[in-house]
Amino acid sequence: MNVPPKDRKRVLVSAYACAPARGAEPGVGWNLIAYMAGEYGYDLTVVTRTKHRAEIEGSDDPRVDGVKWIYVDPPEWISSWKRGAWGLRAFYMMWQRKMHAAAAEHLENHQVDLVHHLTFGSILPATSLVDFGLPLVVGPVGGSEMSPSELIPDLAPRLWIRDRLRSALYRYGCGLAMTRRTYENCSVALGATEASVESLKELGAKDVRLVPQSGCGDDEVAGYAAAHPPKTTVPTGSINLLSACRLVHWKGVDLTIDAVARAVDFGLDVKLTILQEGPELRSLIKLVKKLGLEKRVKFLGKLPTLEDVYGAMRDSDAIIHPAVNEVFGQSVLESLALGRQVICLDWAGPGMIVTDKCGIKVEPGNRETIVNGLTDAIASLEARRANWIEIQNAAIERAGRFTWRTVAEELDRAYRDSLS
Repeated sequence: MNVPPKDRKRVLVSAYACAPARGAEPGVGWNLIAYMAGEYGYDLTVVTRTKHRAEIEGSDDPRVDGVKWIYVDPPEWISSWKRGAWGLRAFYMMWQRKMHAAAAEHLENHQVDLVHHLTFGSILPATSLVDFGLPLVVGPVGGSEMSPSELIPDLAPRLWIRDRLRSALYRYGCGLAMTRRTYENCSVALGATEASVESLKELGAKDVRLVPQSGCGDDEVAGYAAAHPPKTTVPTGSINLLSACRLVHWKGVDLTIDAVARAVDFGLDVKLTILQEGPELRSLIKLVKKLGLEKRVKFLGKLPTLEDVYGAMRDSDAIIHPAVNEVFGQSVLESLALGRQVICLDWAGPGMIVTDKCGIKVEPGNRETIVNGLTDAIASLEARRANWIEIQNAAIERAGRFTWRTVAEELDRAYRDSLS
């Protein structure tokens, strides 16, 4: 879309996570900024982390040529805070103070028509961009997705404490005057799931829309898929599962391991590869040893490139991702885009993405119910090989419904409605 320079609306974007050739939230920030600048012609100034500067300035993506970047970060020594979920949020709040100061300085010298809180893609902490009195778009954001209530009593004590603390802090944060002031005064709030849409309405947002938090197409996974077309050869031998997520307790990797153990006990030839790292790594390794699965479960850590991750996805029968409070699940969408089915809970983001044609959704419940459901799903994979091509095509077709272009269209509509 070619918009004359004089007609371009000037937008200041807060994008804590934003970097090219990345998955997860940095990819969300980068791809949506590229679309809004390159496809819709907005004059964007983006405040992001200094950490991403080399990657951003080294990009050859022509869509961001006109984007102005402001880089801020808290002092280096504060980076040690960024451990675990609570440390990350504390660090982000420090970053938001730096962002606010940089935004205020920019506004003193430049005209801005609209401000947009893009990433950190969470309802809490509420963005301070509301302070500037300009039309404000928030999102897409999540954060109100909580664990299934039946599962909570079955959590290990330390995980039960974390889960209950997360829920209590969310309720506390939603009760803060500054949180309500932000959402009562934002022009458009975009919620990534039905749960977050309802939460945004309860916080006083007047115009709330359901918009997925992520997408695919015209990005790294699309490039990989184009260069490596899916094979029509049906796999044989062991059932190969892949877990591709940060190793935090709410991703449910322990549930996956328990289900693999039960499937093996039933005589199934199953192998599980676990990617990434995280605070639960040690306890997961301990669980694998306890269950005698050392020859069945491999921990590969963080792979060097996204292409390595995509190759691992292609080599699997299915991605297994029983996250219990996932806003979206980028690995779920990437797997589908590569033609691989997904096993997940019928819950929050993954439950919204996956259908029976391209994966298996397990009903949430207590731990026993979930593990039994995951075990049954794993047991069905060998039979599902008979429909390998149909499932592969259905997965690719489903991923095509969650594109960056679709999300960008919703952002453009939110921008225009906010400025009208």
